[in-house]
Amino acid sequence: MGLVLVALVTSTGCLDMQSTETAICVLIDISGTYADQKDDVVKILKREVIPSLVPGDTLITILIDSKSYEKDNVAILTTLDARPSRANAQKLAISQQLDAFAAGSAQSRYTDIPGAMMLGAEYLQESDGSTRVMLVFSDLREELPEGTRREMRPNEFEGIHMVAMNVKRLGPDSSDPEVYRQRLESWEQRVQGAGGAGWQTVMDANKLPDILEALRS
Repeated sequence: MGLVLVALVTSTGCLDMQSTETAICVLIDISGTYADQKDDVVKILKREVIPSLVPGDTLITILIDSKSYEKDNVAILTTLDARPSRANAQKLAISQQLDAFAAGSAQSRYTDIPGAMMLGAEYLQESDGSTRVMLVFSDLREELPEGTRREMRPNEFEGIHMVAMNVKRLGPDSSDPEVYRQRLESWEQRVQGAGGAGWQTVMDANKLPDILEALRS
């Protein structure tokens, strides 16, 4: 895969969160049609997501590649320490890992979006946070390798709020916007059919902190 980021954990080494804390899973597409968005994704995460994290929150990042339902695709797994000074140090380390990712050359041929979603859901459901959010950075064009099967269970995304961010428009989308709109609607239906707590598409990244705060409360 060409990218291995060390997991950052708290001194307890587990996802032990209180009821007011939030678990956020970020899916980052590294397929050929989205690989050029890495810098923008990292900038959004460093500007809009990381500063909003508070002690006890959990951040998970998972790469969307040719076969995303693999533990190796978990690039970052961090639960912020209850001590603010330690939590701030962890946030700085996350930012440095994201910078290293942006500078890397990791890229995949296929786009296993559902595999990454299913893996992310398992990590989120393992957490005890009262708020569970999945941020999806992708063009949302799924392309699975031959022989790969993905079938979502009716409760796959139970309790998880799904937010599609920075959805890149592809060539056919410009010729016919309905193609783009139908792709978004199709994913919304799939997520809702798998028990998702909500789906929204966000174009303005500046709105992300307010969205996360609203979901937290």
